[in-house]
This record gives sequence, structure tokens and C-alpha cells, in this order.
Amino acid sequence: MLDKIKILAPILLVFFAFPAHAQDDSPKMTDVIKGEKAPFTGTLLNPPAIAQIVADKENVQTQCSLTKAYIEDKEKTRCDLLLNTAIASLETLQQKHSTILDIKAEEIERLNKIALQKPNQYNHWWFAGGMIAGITTSIVIFYAAVETAK
Repeated sequence: MLDKIKILAPILLVFFAFPAHAQDDSPKMTDVIKGEKAPFTGTLLNPPAIAQIVADKENVQTQCSLTKAYIEDKEKTRCDLLLNTAIASLETLQQKHSTILDIKAEEIERLNKIALQKPNQYNHWWFAGGMIAGITTSIVIFYAAVETAK
């Protein structure tokens, strides 16, 4: 029996439920003219209308604060990005400069070693060979010129 009641209760509730009449809490306003149960001319607002106005004001202030915070964060992030990019570029250029100076120092050291080495021990043979080649070339040219003139 109890099982039947558990099953039938929701079904009966759906079919026989009476609609509830709620109080109309929609925002309303009306104009009041002097002499109509009011000491002055103005606008009469019910509590939901006043609550709506206050809520709208707070909503606008919150939106303004959020927009301001968003713009500040966005600009701070952009500035941080630009700063970090400039720092990275500077570090790269300093590293490149340092590497170039090291390479130049090594090249200067290498060239100094070459310049300060003992002179070649076969220099006299190079001198003698150059003299013989020069004399031989001169004789051959002279002989060719005399033969061509005949």
C-alpha cells in the first residue's frame, strides 16, 4: 500500500496542483501630480524599481572597475613584454660582442705567434733560387729579342 502511495503522490500532485498567485514584484513607476495625495510633483517608485536603479548603479560601477583593471593589466603585460624583449635583445648583443672580441683576440695572438717565429732557416736558398731564376729569365728574354731582331 505504501508503495502505491509513493508512486501515485507525484502523479496526483502534478495533475491537481493549483497555481500559486505570487505578488507582482516587477519594477513600476508613475508620475504623481501635486494635489494627488502627495506634497509635491514627482515620480513614485515601488521598492523593486528602487532596487533596480541601485543595482544598475552598482553594476555600472563594477563594470567600470573591471574594465579599468583589465586595461591596466593588459598595458602592464604589454610593457613587461616590451621590456623583456629589449633585455633579451641587449643580452644577445652583449654576448655577440663578447664572442667577436674573443675571436679577434685569438686571431691577434695567432698572428703574433707567426710574426715572432724564428725566420725560416732556408731563407738563403730562397734568395739564391730567386737570383738564379731572375738572371736566367733576363738572359732568355735578351736572347729572344736579339733573335727576333735578326
